[in-house]
Amino acid sequence: MTGNRDAAVIHADRVTKTYRVFASPRDRIKRRLGLKSRFLDFNALDGVSLDIAKGESVGIIGENGAGKSTLLKIITGTTAPTSGAVEVTGKVASILELGAGFHPDFSGRDNAVLYGALMGFDGDAMADRLERIIEFAELGEFIDHPIKVYSTGMTMRLGFAVATHVSPDVLIIDEALAVGDGYFQKKCVDRLLEIKDEGTTILFCSHAMYYVTMFCDRAVWLDHGKIRRQGAVKEVVEEYETYLLERGKRRLGESADEIDGVQQKVARITDVAVDGHERAEEGVVLHAGDPLAVDIRVESVRTGEKLQIGVALDTVDGRCVFGASSKWDGLASLEGQRTYAVRLEIPSLPVASGTFNLSVFLLDETGLHVHDQIVVPHCVRVASRQWTPSLLELEHRWLVE
Repeated sequence: MTGNRDAAVIHADRVTKTYRVFASPRDRIKRRLGLKSRFLDFNALDGVSLDIAKGESVGIIGENGAGKSTLLKIITGTTAPTSGAVEVTGKVASILELGAGFHPDFSGRDNAVLYGALMGFDGDAMADRLERIIEFAELGEFIDHPIKVYSTGMTMRLGFAVATHVSPDVLIIDEALAVGDGYFQKKCVDRLLEIKDEGTTILFCSHAMYYVTMFCDRAVWLDHGKIRRQGAVKEVVEEYETYLLERGKRRLGESADEIDGVQQKVARITDVAVDGHERAEEGVVLHAGDPLAVDIRVESVRTGEKLQIGVALDTVDGRCVFGASSKWDGLASLEGQRTYAVRLEIPSLPVASGTFNLSVFLLDETGLHVHDQIVVPHCVRVASRQWTPSLLELEHRWLVE
């Protein structure tokens, strides 16, 4: 837990949420009757403590099932924690699920007024806001039609318009920018930036790391119901994206037998070196246009197995800058030996600047099946002699008439 509790608008103290998952509907009934039943207790949140200050914008990130939506629902009060407590100061507006809180038989206009009433605004106080909500949502005559005839996008427009025009102290958004056309997404982005500048506290949950880094000052990474890391948004997002990139691969030095519980029986990568460095994870620093060499050692259990090699150089957010395959390049398969030493040479790497992860793949003869794969994070860094916004440094010339 970080931050000063006295200055916190949201204070979560060891919050746990447990869901009881029954093996079948019959077991649920047996439990209610006091009979023996089969069930599993699942902790969606497990002892989460968190302080969020007034005016702070915090991104909640993590994989599906990490507990993000559960945390937001507890903060908004739509569900209660199994243990622990959450204290929230001020009015909270939320966009958790499209259409949540709307009555399907009421019109869009009536639902907007009802939402305002729940936020503590009477009819007069909502009058001015209502006109701005209708103008923002751009639903035309549908504003007076029942919500049940709205499309998903129309419901999203109304939900976003209402939640962002009722002057909340805390605004909670769960993937609200995932639906809608490009025009309306741009409109939502502009509105969120306005709200942020007004000093509203924002909790923003999204799988789009671009939006998280753009809106948020701090990020909280949830993993299996626990806070894995929190801090400056750029640092946390970079570590999370590196984790996603490495998932399914093993780091250099880890046993191939331990990855995903699968025994690598055919062949495995035993070592990777970059530019002659014995330990690839120590990294190498280059300048634009410098050569790069990757040395790979392979051990084959079946000497008759035909093997190919693949190499990829990726940015920390997962964009592939360079990829090569011995299969693509027409090399004969590795075959007939117990061990192999393979070198990939790049005579000139036209990268302007950045830090990159190196992935090495041991493939079958077709180049499609992966026998083994290794990632060496942050092992190549290209330092620019002057500041540049470019990823690549390409040969070019200026012509002036």
